[in-house]
Amino acid sequence: MSDIFIGYSRSDLVIAEQLVQRLRQEGWGVFIDKQTHVGRRWHREIERELHDAKAVVVLWSAVSRDSDFVLEEAEYGKRKNILFPAFIEAVECPYGFSRIQAADLVGWNNQPRHSGFSQLLDSLRIHLNGELAKPAQPNARHLLTTGQTFRDKLQCGGEGPLMMVIPAGRFLMGSPNRDSERPQHEVQITQPFALGVYVVTFDEYDLFCRETRAKKPSDNHWGRENRPVINVPWQDAQEYCAWLSKQSSRRYRLPSEAEWEYACRSGTETPYHTGENITQKQANFAGEQTLPVGSFPPNAFGLYDMHGNVWEWCQDEWHDSYQGAPSDGSSWEDGGNEARVLRGGSWNVYPDDVRASVRYDGDPVDRDDGIGFRVLCSSPIE
Repeated sequence: MSDIFIGYSRSDLVIAEQLVQRLRQEGWGVFIDKQTHVGRRWHREIERELHDAKAVVVLWSAVSRDSDFVLEEAEYGKRKNILFPAFIEAVECPYGFSRIQAADLVGWNNQPRHSGFSQLLDSLRIHLNGELAKPAQPNARHLLTTGQTFRDKLQCGGEGPLMMVIPAGRFLMGSPNRDSERPQHEVQITQPFALGVYVVTFDEYDLFCRETRAKKPSDNHWGRENRPVINVPWQDAQEYCAWLSKQSSRRYRLPSEAEWEYACRSGTETPYHTGENITQKQANFAGEQTLPVGSFPPNAFGLYDMHGNVWEWCQDEWHDSYQGAPSDGSSWEDGGNEARVLRGGSWNVYPDDVRASVRYDGDPVDRDDGIGFRVLCSSPIE
């Protein structure tokens, strides 16, 4: 049984799947009819899921508004007073549904701060959770649940990066094929942690620069706002984490490379979280410049751009191999050299260099248009 039933036209599958991913990040069960089990009668499966759903979200488009199937699903939701319609194209509302307020997702493009998406999300939170989700309050002392997102209110009046709570677990780190990526070894992550859903953006970093009067890094004339911040050396990323910690009363830092790889793999053992291979429809690599964060589907943990777009600074010193590496997920900061670890690949590398196990060494004072960073919160307490 799912909390939410998605009614949509197959021609709108891409945006429907994006919405499903975002709703599941809220901890809700979501049914979309592409998951009908083999051997079951599809109409029976849909009827059962529709009957059990607590909310019916229907996506109105030029095709869906003329679909008998979608209209029947919408009518069922309307009768039970659990219909939450949303326009994904600029079309007229189907006859009989114009008096029901619909969210405007036209041009949404999977952006978390889109006003229409926020409206839909808040309405579902009230309906399914009984109250509107509240911003994180540092004085309360209960753990956020795995898969839950939060964004800290800052003392300066802004907001911190969107964070995702990652579960504890274990994984096999590295690969057997490259000297710097071996020996493969099991790592145990004993405590949940929160990692940025996206790398830090220019919007978020520019706020830090305004508040601290630091010099803003160049965007190479590619654009700022929701593009990943670039040209930030490791040392400046440390200063951002320290400022964010002070502003939010939580402890923010760079991830260890073990934490980074664990989050990137998100339960997979393949070279990429997408499988044995990756395409330019799944990540930004072998391209011409950075792209806005969230331009591609997330991994199973709900994290975006773990492959490509920008290399990401980690806390660790560089070591030429994993011989003697810690097995508890902590950062490795002794016995190495002054270089720091970079993970994830960039917009200007080949697909082999965006694998989950790829490591690279970077001078901590270097500024580069292929390097950014993602923050980790080691105390995901609301």
